[in-house]
Amino acid sequence: MHLLSVSLFLLMLLAAPVSYELDAQKSELIGLTQPGGLPGAAHPHVVRATKVTGKIVYDAESPAGSSVHVSFPTAGLLNDESALRKREGMKDMSDGSREAVGNNMREEDQLSPKLFPTISFDSTSIKGSGAKLEVTGKLSLRGVEKEISLPVEVTVKDGELLGTGTVVVKHSDFRFKPYSAAFGAVKNLDEITLKVRLVGREKSP
Repeated sequence: MHLLSVSLFLLMLLAAPVSYELDAQKSELIGLTQPGGLPGAAHPHVVRATKVTGKIVYDAESPAGSSVHVSFPTAGLLNDESALRKREGMKDMSDGSREAVGNNMREEDQLSPKLFPTISFDSTSIKGSGAKLEVTGKLSLRGVEKEISLPVEVTVKDGELLGTGTVVVKHSDFRFKPYSAAFGAVKNLDEITLKVRLVGREKSP
């Protein structure tokens, strides 16, 4: 009887949800924009989040019992790093152009870090089975919450969880317009492609 009780206890531990703390160094959250306006007048851009924090609770046996929370400071966003632009098939930019784009990105009618210091995501439901899941939740940007659904592929190995996925959102989803200048000759399109790579380390019991 004692051995049976121990075996049942071990099975319960193995099946229990596991908590993971996000690894900011290995995780990557980027946003990609595409140019509109006059051909050649604007350029695509890539923006990367830094100082990412969060927690993932993953139940491999019952994904519906899982959850995701991620947040990062708006002021920590970095734009158009050379290595990322190259990886995403974009031409390199001068330091001056990169700085100008960063300043435009932080204007009050854009991301405005002073008014909206944090960007976050909190899951509300998780569906699927095995490695392929659909994570639905609320993305908070500029004080506006928008429900999005993100297809995610999950792998777990040696106490490390990796979740990757891509989803398209719009500036207008969060009640602001894409950056525009020169009477619309230079502007971004409404769509933003978000690429997510979350890496979490299992928290000690």
